[in-house]
Amino acid sequence: MSDRVSTQVGDSFRRKHHESSQWWFRIVSVIYLFLGISWAPPIHANWMVGGMPGFDAPIGGVAYRGLLDYTFIFGLELLVMGAFLLYASRQPGHYLWFVWLIVALEIVRGILGDVYMIVNGYETAFYIGFIILHLLIIGTGIAFVRQARGETQ
Repeated sequence: MSDRVSTQVGDSFRRKHHESSQWWFRIVSVIYLFLGISWAPPIHANWMVGGMPGFDAPIGGVAYRGLLDYTFIFGLELLVMGAFLLYASRQPGHYLWFVWLIVALEIVRGILGDVYMIVNGYETAFYIGFIILHLLIIGTGIAFVRQARGETQ
């Protein structure tokens, strides 16, 4: 009887953990997909002019178009990662390695990138908000992997 109860408790824990890890993948996926779409030229072009301190490239000029094209490629990267996160949410335990990739990108491209932007005169409050978002994704991602690894050991 105690083995049966123990098995049921273990199954219940695994089911709850699976569901919570699915939600981590899905929530981060939505964030990445939203941000990826926001870098699309028709959307990002309006922000780019007002969001960059001292932006002096003529609208429609080579520098303006080049920067817009470059940031669009960044948006495509976010879209691909968001789509893969959504796909991986079906079986999150098989994609723990991808969580570590997301954590690394959130540290380097996220936090360090935002600090770089702040140091170079970009709007501090805006980037502090993103640093908080990066820290939330990092912290919850690490907690998810630790919980998943503890469950399998």
